[in-house]
Amino acid sequence: MKSNFELVPLNSILDFKRMVSGFDCDHDGINEFLLTMAEKFETERRLTTFLLIDNNENKVVAFYSTTVGSLDSTAKEDDGTSVETHKFLNLAYFAVDRSYHKKGIGTSLIKELFKTATLVSYYVGIEMIYLESVDDAVDFYKSVGFQLSKPLQSPEAYHKNGIDTSKMGFDMFITINDLLEKGYLPNDNSIFATYINND
Repeated sequence: MKSNFELVPLNSILDFKRMVSGFDCDHDGINEFLLTMAEKFETERRLTTFLLIDNNENKVVAFYSTTVGSLDSTAKEDDGTSVETHKFLNLAYFAVDRSYHKKGIGTSLIKELFKTATLVSYYVGIEMIYLESVDDAVDFYKSVGFQLSKPLQSPEAYHKNGIDTSKMGFDMFITINDLLEKGYLPNDNSIFATYINND
């Protein structure tokens, strides 16, 4: 049976404003980005956004935005220290509309992203997918394989000390090698219909 969902690039949608007008993922900052900034960032090539469309309802039910980035780390050597640069795919935004929560949409969508990341890694030297999670999404990202960059600084650790984490971000990552070991290879067996540009 054909899926009712279709994963498409933002720049393929002609009536974008209407299709996202009712989107609400329960996080004001992420909602604001999609509604007011995603198109601009796409035009400026600062981020690339993909939208999951419910064709029955003709609306956006989830989305993610990515770019590439790098971070430096220091490594101790016999003659001192050296700086290592690590390239990554930055998952800048990822959200599911609240009316589609608890339906497996987020898990399925991020698995599609995992396959995309492994494909990108064949052409661009990236080591990982990196993101900054809001506090109430950390458990979701852990469930699909992400790790906290600083495990001792988890939402739970802050909560035990009475610290509010609602405005905090938590750095997380999953390596490309981890994805390959888990079998996330690009293939045609997408749970979503694929977007094909016939021009």
